[in-house]
Amino acid sequence: MTWYELADALRESGALSADWEKAFRATPRELFTPDRILDEGEWLDRAEQPHRWAELVASDLALVTQVYEGTDTPSSSSSMPTVVTQMLRHLDVAEGMRVLELGTGTGWTAGLLAARLGAERVTSVELDPELAGRARQRLHAAGLRPTVLAGDGTLGHPGGAPYDRVQFTAAVQRLPAAIIEQTAPGGVILVPYGTPFCNGALLRLTVAEDGRSASGPFVEDVSFMWVRDQRPDCGEFGIEDVRHGPSGIDPDEVAERTDCAFAVGLRLPGLFRRSVWADYDRFGTGRAEVWDGTSYAHCRFADRDGPHAVSQSGPRSLWDEVTAAHGWWVRSGKPGFTRLGMTVTVAGEHRPWLDDPGNVLR
Repeated sequence: MTWYELADALRESGALSADWEKAFRATPRELFTPDRILDEGEWLDRAEQPHRWAELVASDLALVTQVYEGTDTPSSSSSMPTVVTQMLRHLDVAEGMRVLELGTGTGWTAGLLAARLGAERVTSVELDPELAGRARQRLHAAGLRPTVLAGDGTLGHPGGAPYDRVQFTAAVQRLPAAIIEQTAPGGVILVPYGTPFCNGALLRLTVAEDGRSASGPFVEDVSFMWVRDQRPDCGEFGIEDVRHGPSGIDPDEVAERTDCAFAVGLRLPGLFRRSVWADYDRFGTGRAEVWDGTSYAHCRFADRDGPHAVSQSGPRSLWDEVTAAHGWWVRSGKPGFTRLGMTVTVAGEHRPWLDDPGNVLR
């Protein structure tokens, strides 16, 4: 598939809206993709495998371009084109607007924004100075000169405020007050949002007229790398005085259903989740584990009604809490992302809600 064939496919699917088509076709991802990208766990070099490199760049796939030193955990990427076009559609820009992008990465999204609005109306901030420099070079080579700055994007860029639109390209657990303060009243903040329980969904906030808060719904199912200083730290816990019992819910509901897991995570902030195959368990089964750094619980996928299916330890009975949150989700009609939303204040409050900002999840 070529870049133009991908553009055709995205346009036909509805992911690429008509108002973004010209800028998208004029700003191909290949102009912003590094020569080395990760391909199925191995680094691929453009000079050595040019056809495979071109194939990946023109695909509807996210491309890992950097990992944390000494690990295989991605720290930067070129996002999946479908996700990029969805986010740009939800950003809902118009001629004359000023946009702040937080997380420049390869520079591709900044290039798309500059091609659509004009470079003088786009500012992009990247934490990694080396990434910022390379993105700036690629943008200049493409004939685009938006402002690209190296710095902490969670602080925004007050020198260019107020902005009509702000877009994050990394997930947060907490939206900094500075971002609300730097967005004009009525302006939009588009940010991938997640919890340690589930990462995550795309949150579209509109800043209130008094500039003291922002509120809006979750609009897409997306999962992004975390903003670096908001990566969940799972902590440590001891397992002692274990309490056993059957499970009142199917653990698959919270382990495998993203809509359920996301809603439960909003009800239980700070709770971590993972699924593991416990081959050391005499029952030899997979299980869902949850913990908060002090308390711990797990539930077996097999034989969940058995007297030892659930194990809980610590001051909190976490599986009971997950069960209660799941019960709320079922009674509420099993809401998906688009029935959920968030209100954030400059005082730091984060109030998740169901259907209406007044219906806050307690």
